[in-house]
Amino acid sequence: MATDSPSMSASKRSSATSNLRHSQTARPDSPHTPQQQLRSGNTSFTSTTSPGSSFRNEDDAIIFEIGARWLRAGFEGNSAPACVIGFGPEDSRRVGDYRGWTQGSLGAGRLAQPVDAEEWARAYELWRPDSREVDLGLVEDKIERAFRETYNQYLLTDAGTSRLVLVLPSLMSHPLLSSLLSTLFSRWRFPSVTLLSSATMSATAAGLRSALVVDLGWAETTITAIYEYREMITKRTTRAMKQLMQEMGRLLTELASGGNQNDDAEDKISVGFAYCEEVVSRFAWCILQAEESSASEQTLSIPSPANPEQEYMDVSFARLTEPAEKVLIAPGTAEHEMDDEEKSIPLLIYNTLLTLPPDARGTCMSRIVFVGGGSRIPGLRQRILKEVSLLVDRHGWSPIRGKALERLRQRLEGLKLSARSPPSGTETIKSNGKAANDEDASSGDEEKPDPSKEEPELDFVEQKLRRQNKDIPVPVQGVLREVESLGPWAGASLTTSLKIRGMVEIEREKFLQHGLAGATRDIDLHVPDRRSGLRSGGDRSSWTLAGWA
Repeated sequence: MATDSPSMSASKRSSATSNLRHSQTARPDSPHTPQQQLRSGNTSFTSTTSPGSSFRNEDDAIIFEIGARWLRAGFEGNSAPACVIGFGPEDSRRVGDYRGWTQGSLGAGRLAQPVDAEEWARAYELWRPDSREVDLGLVEDKIERAFRETYNQYLLTDAGTSRLVLVLPSLMSHPLLSSLLSTLFSRWRFPSVTLLSSATMSATAAGLRSALVVDLGWAETTITAIYEYREMITKRTTRAMKQLMQEMGRLLTELASGGNQNDDAEDKISVGFAYCEEVVSRFAWCILQAEESSASEQTLSIPSPANPEQEYMDVSFARLTEPAEKVLIAPGTAEHEMDDEEKSIPLLIYNTLLTLPPDARGTCMSRIVFVGGGSRIPGLRQRILKEVSLLVDRHGWSPIRGKALERLRQRLEGLKLSARSPPSGTETIKSNGKAANDEDASSGDEEKPDPSKEEPELDFVEQKLRRQNKDIPVPVQGVLREVESLGPWAGASLTTSLKIRGMVEIEREKFLQHGLAGATRDIDLHVPDRRSGLRSGGDRSSWTLAGWA
């Protein structure tokens, strides 16, 4: 018994120590925010049997899609963002600002004084393409507030602890990009930031490697030709949703005033922005040529801009197609009358396809992806494809056109008709005699086969390849076709969940030292050198801006 007492006392001490440690590390019983480790890895893109789902808790990246008007955020692997935050006045109110309750929703009714179209929409956008008139300090403050609100109210995680992925348009000015990255790196401790192009991610979300992405955005409409995940050509036009909203605002101002407008206030808008945006989202549509006669007879009642809660006004259903028709399609406007940055969307799509090589053109024209806010307007996508088809039938795939070309074509047709005209009588007799002699001479000879009509002999390699590829479907090419997409955020979520590293991966320390000036212009990846003492090809000591350079 004396020998057992030391062992029993030692076991009691060890159990007491383990209980003490367990009590120190136990979680509190009070309600608390669940840790990120408890978040399930079973997302829309991963199943419960996925072998890597248990390792995707700590390393989950957070994806932000930033545009001129909206910010979308969420975790990788999800099919849709967790939140969508705007940059309007209603989303930027401070604590104690009760104007939304005391005066009604800002921009819902009619304005006291007509305002200019640019001033009317300026308070609802984060930035503009022309960065000379943009207050970068205000942009940084808005971005910081949006990120804090996203993390504190929706994501419920600590900012700066996980990897950050930004989905941005490739046509973004360097001052705006520098302000965005400086805000993120200086006010949070993000280890790195990965930049992904919105056009490429839109094609990825559609399940495509090559596509023609038409982004009907706020300030600009960008058309990007992507071939094997590479952006080949990018063209843009100012005909976008901002001009559509301004044109709809002018139309509603005219309808509300009953046509009694002064000449000075013709270009000004007196209806609220929120009211106009609601009308665009509910009633704006694009007409097709076959529906023109039936749509012109219909009328509908919409809330009046003066008192939207009580009064209504009758509007012809066909008039609500005028803004989209005038701004985005621009029928009846010649090509030479439009500036390079003011081309209509069908003409810009045709010019983009015309610039591509024939093989890339045939692939991209069969995979046209429409994204952005304007892509949800009923009838717009079908009308754009119809206009592009008419341009192809009229001009073909030749960039040469004009009056001189038409005169040359008529002259060549005249020469062909004159060559086919019958000759004089004596010449016909001589030609008939020569033809008879030639027929008699050729009848004696054996008929020689035409080499162009002979079928080429197939070797055994070609036969084997045909047998292997007979069950593989032939990809669609050379036909105008639209493909649906889940959007750039879903494409970035899918790409990030596959642990694919982006071309633009910016580390915190290197950016804080040199800024955007530290990026190299060499986009292609180097081949790793086999000699000893040299850096490997996967070294990321130098980073590039790729498409943003």
